[in-house]
Amino acid sequence: MSVLQRKAQVGKHEHQARAMTVPKALRVGLAKVADDAFHMALAVIGVTQERCAAENLSDKIEDDSLLVLLDGPAGVTGGAVIGANLVNALVQQQTMGRVLPPTSASRPLTETDAALCAPVLDALFIRANGLLETPEDKRVLPAFKFGARADSQRLFALALEEPEYTVLKLTIDVSGGITQSTLSLILPLPKAVPERQSSESETADPGSPATLEKSVMAVTAELSAVLCRVRVSLSEMSRLRPGHTLSIPANAFESVELLSIEGARVARGSMGQIDGKRALMLGQLQTPASGGDLAEDSDEGLDAEASDYGNLNLPELELPQKEALFEPGDETNLTDLPELPDLPDLPDLPDLEGFDDTALPDLPDLDGDLPDLGDLPKLNIA
Repeated sequence: MSVLQRKAQVGKHEHQARAMTVPKALRVGLAKVADDAFHMALAVIGVTQERCAAENLSDKIEDDSLLVLLDGPAGVTGGAVIGANLVNALVQQQTMGRVLPPTSASRPLTETDAALCAPVLDALFIRANGLLETPEDKRVLPAFKFGARADSQRLFALALEEPEYTVLKLTIDVSGGITQSTLSLILPLPKAVPERQSSESETADPGSPATLEKSVMAVTAELSAVLCRVRVSLSEMSRLRPGHTLSIPANAFESVELLSIEGARVARGSMGQIDGKRALMLGQLQTPASGGDLAEDSDEGLDAEASDYGNLNLPELELPQKEALFEPGDETNLTDLPELPDLPDLPDLPDLEGFDDTALPDLPDLDGDLPDLGDLPKLNIA
């Protein structure tokens, strides 16, 4: 090797040492994002990069982690596995302004936790992708965005449809050694990312992003069905124990209210069951009135569809039977009434002529004391 070749080789190694690789971009990007957004110290102390088949992704998922689906270019889907300690640290920093030492008690991670982690993921991909220099590295780490939280590992694995992925696992030090956690990014291989073919109409007037529909359809709408409302005193409520029962109106199953998460009534319906499963037939949908409020209720919607309630198997209610002289439909205790004979038509009575009611004499006064009359006997009508 000549002197010029050795000098060129040394320069190449120095350039490669200064080059911004994918692991280095993630290390620098996460520290910068956490400091700028939340004034929080996050340091990546280790990065591993490997290829993994889709059927082996379950081995890369730690228990009690937050599973997040990522929306990528051209509609491809990636994933992020955020450690529980990192999730708790991000939540504490954004709510209390500081990170507390972790405790042994664990809690289930919710949609709120995912929403608080979403800005970090979005900013990390944007900054890290901008730091990369070569097109090959940019294709390995494209600008993904937060999509939705996966409720279970099964749903998380079903959403990742590509046969093979790149797994980037970051080991993170939080707030100068208070705790450590991990962040795993599961991204499709560059060859699995199709190039977006832009049509003439899209070039002239670009529409909404390809991931908008997926993001909207992944939004959770929480509704509550209210069977009835029972008013009890505080003393009665304090005496309630497992096994106690509360009385509900007999028509409660036919006037169920459907409430939104804010408590606003959005519909009314009838509760029953179909094929052994609980069912709610909507009888009336609330429409916004002027000013954005919900319109007042009316029973027209329920009356209009009352004939449709026949296919709901409403539960049978056992109501106390009132005492009666005989059971409805039991005609054994009734005797047959005799038939009345045909009566002849009676003529009209003639008018009385020359009758003067003033000519009647007055009744004479009764003289003397009348004898005392005894009490009438009681009648036995039992």
